[in-house]
Amino acid sequence: MTKRNTTIIAFILLAIASRLLILAGPGWANFSPMASMALFVGAYLHNRKQAIAWTLLAVWGSNLILNNTLYDAFFPGFSFGFDAVHMGLFALISLLGTNTTASASRFIGTNLAAAMGFFFLSNFAVWVGSDIAYTKDLAGLLSCYAAGIPFLKNTIASQFLFSGLFFGAFEVLKKQVPALR
Repeated sequence: MTKRNTTIIAFILLAIASRLLILAGPGWANFSPMASMALFVGAYLHNRKQAIAWTLLAVWGSNLILNNTLYDAFFPGFSFGFDAVHMGLFALISLLGTNTTASASRFIGTNLAAAMGFFFLSNFAVWVGSDIAYTKDLAGLLSCYAAGIPFLKNTIASQFLFSGLFFGAFEVLKKQVPALR
């Protein structure tokens, strides 16, 4: 394994630890480093399949830990409802990361796309999968999106905070360690 890949995996582990600490501590809803981590991995791992695999492993592993410890609910490993949607969203964000470059406009654009894409697709999945909460019409879909708006500010804030930290730290490290370039 190269020094570059080892460093990227260290960032992944940092994202998992941060997610666990945030949820165990203040527990801010939708304030998470995972989408930023997915974008980061997609941008810096040259192999797309590896980027998606590492992203999915990180999301799945942190979900497994959270559901079996903090949330006190037995979670055997995978559900084809929530987890399939969740994992699919992070895989898409990892692919989006391949378009993130050092330019400020690309960085802002991909981070906004990741946060807003997560908001729209995850709330759509809630609407589709809910049997009682929302009617299966346009009014129900709009109600579902409206219910998600209070969580959107944390999604956007964490997206830019953690992406700034991950991308910024890696760029600084690349300047100091030639093997990371």
